[in-house]
Amino acid sequence: MRRLMDILLFRGRERARRPAVPRWMRRVVGFSAIVLALLAYGGTVSHLTKTGWVRDRTDDAKGAVFDWVAEQGFQVRSIIVVGAEQTKETDLQNAAGIERGGAILDLDLERIRSRIEALSWVRVATVERSLPDTVVLRLIERSPLALWQHDGNLRLIDETGAEIAGAPLQAFQDLPLVVGPGANKAAARLIAALREAPEMAARVTSATFIDRRRWDLVVDDRVTVKLPRTGIAQTWIRFAREERDQRFLQRDILAVDTRNPEQWVFRLPPGARLRMAMEDRRQ
Repeated sequence: MRRLMDILLFRGRERARRPAVPRWMRRVVGFSAIVLALLAYGGTVSHLTKTGWVRDRTDDAKGAVFDWVAEQGFQVRSIIVVGAEQTKETDLQNAAGIERGGAILDLDLERIRSRIEALSWVRVATVERSLPDTVVLRLIERSPLALWQHDGNLRLIDETGAEIAGAPLQAFQDLPLVVGPGANKAAARLIAALREAPEMAARVTSATFIDRRRWDLVVDDRVTVKLPRTGIAQTWIRFAREERDQRFLQRDILAVDTRNPEQWVFRLPPGARLRMAMEDRRQ
């Protein structure tokens, strides 16, 4: 019995002398447990995100906040529109989709702006909140520049060449007429050049873009004027000056080719040269 007690006491002392677990090992074990917990949490969040649960709960919370804020007076009560002259009010209202009484903080301003800029007359739009209850819509509309004839269709275009769809063409029949592929994009440069001699420009009936490179004008609905590729403004100013001094457009001519600045070529109708010679002989 004594022998057994000695053995048990010896083993107890041996167990008491076993070294403690090192501190670094305890830290590693603790860190590993934290990592595993985060991975498990991340997997759960990822799953909930993929299934839309997180999005739905976020939207619910956001909606509740906006509803509460709206109850405090932050509701859309007034919509101010600046710069709308050609844009119809009903088209603007439908595009904006803003409801009076709705939460003003819940408006997606960027989406509203994008929808408004899709309207044919609108070139640039801004949408602003004026808290607590006003939305301001500012528009910069397109400026009609010319009528563009292409593929048998007539379109109203602005200074960038963009079509203004749905515009009443009869209201803009006094604008210049440009014809042909690419004429819409090149029209602004031509019209700017023609305005250097405005009195002569008023006599231009139409302008046809030739091979997407240069223009043929029709003046007085009768005479074709072939312009060069470059130096359009200088050529047009010279043309207006020569017409003012010599009145050559009143003569029986069909076309004037101004592409060679050293020598303009006048094309006459068949037999016109002979008639001119006979008239000179009578004189």
